[in-house]
Amino acid sequence: MRTSAPGGGASPSTAASDYRAKISREAACSDHRAARAGLPRPFGDPLSGIVLVAGGDAAGARAVDALRRSLAAVQLDGAYVTWSSSANLLEGILSLEPEALVAIGADVARAIDSLDYPLAKNGFSEAVEGSWFTWKEGTFGLRLPAISTALVDADAKRRFWRAFLALRALAPNGETGHRPP
Repeated sequence: MRTSAPGGGASPSTAASDYRAKISREAACSDHRAARAGLPRPFGDPLSGIVLVAGGDAAGARAVDALRRSLAAVQLDGAYVTWSSSANLLEGILSLEPEALVAIGADVARAIDSLDYPLAKNGFSEAVEGSWFTWKEGTFGLRLPAISTALVDADAKRRFWRAFLALRALAPNGETGHRPP
């Protein structure tokens, strides 16, 4: 059985399999870190290319359910959701190689910015909520308001939902693909 392409490189199917294995390992590590920190397990498909990072305040059952329902409403059920208080946040984000990285809440935006990723072109803290920006080459960023506040205040809920609707640009409806406008 051939495992390399002509010229010595890995075949496309081997490279894809290696990539899936790498992402699966990182997802398993995220699960383990979340369990140690007393957080819910990350959910969604780590291969989706869309990573949402929520704060520990969004780790309650009600917030997790609201995130799941909100993602389903914009046809992004498979988006991967993890928690900012996880150890090795930068390593986790970068190993998933997302096309879109979403910070849910100002605390998460600051946490991502505090990682001082050297290739970041723009920070999450300065970003306008609900507006896409280039975080780094190949990765768009989006900052959302905190979901925990949206669960208890009607104005905060409207603000969250208006910003959250920017995620529709990623819906696999055939028109926009996975690239924000």
